[in-house]
Amino acid sequence: MILSYEDPKLHSHEFIEFFYVLDGQCIHYLDGKEQIISCGDAFILTPNNSHTFLAIEKTFMHRDIIIQPEYFKKICNNYSPDLYDKFYTGKLRTFTLSNHQLNRIEALAQKLTSIKDSNTAVIDCAICTYIINAFLEHSYNISSNKYPAWISKLLSILSAPENFKTDQQIIINSFSYSQEHVCRTFKKMMGMTITDYFNEQKMKYAYSLLRSSSYSIEQICERINFNNTSYFYRLFKKHFGVTPKEVTKQNGRK
Repeated sequence: MILSYEDPKLHSHEFIEFFYVLDGQCIHYLDGKEQIISCGDAFILTPNNSHTFLAIEKTFMHRDIIIQPEYFKKICNNYSPDLYDKFYTGKLRTFTLSNHQLNRIEALAQKLTSIKDSNTAVIDCAICTYIINAFLEHSYNISSNKYPAWISKLLSILSAPENFKTDQQIIINSFSYSQEHVCRTFKKMMGMTITDYFNEQKMKYAYSLLRSSSYSIEQICERINFNNTSYFYRLFKKHFGVTPKEVTKQNGRK
């Protein structure tokens, strides 16, 4: 589930809660300690933890993935018999997702919310495995970043919702390389153009807003700098196989 602006009471759960920030900032209170968290920050909480959020910005939005402890322990045991205990005792608790990791897990989460058949079990396992791998990569300093620093920075800029209204040309010109070099290198490494990647991030954000907010489709188009609603519909349908209207209906909105 995706949760938007909220100030819940201090609480704990009977399940494993993995959450990460999609947009905005908040103060996260965890077991009596507070920390400002923002886009990409990820946590895995067990039943012995208590936490709450105090949103700093109304754009604050995070995704919760709920996992039954027995199931999570079963997946952990495929790695090591003591791995679950490391999560439970807090030895593996938090880190910041890279843009690649954030996009990958969002794709898996969105896939899970859209399927209703036996493939759900496969996606369940894929998500749990990906979460564990991400934590282990961070814990053991296994870098999954195969891109030059400037490409990583460009990916970060293109993936941040606060930049979706910025003209793409301005973003490209902010780098000390020629436009031709930036565009050619990006396409070679990412397998798509900067425009296609930028639009893909906007569509993912639009999908999240349609599922979690009360924004109208027109308001969402404005937030991601799409002046042509018809083009937005076509691009959205191309990415997700459904129209924006169908997503709002699935979410109980008219």
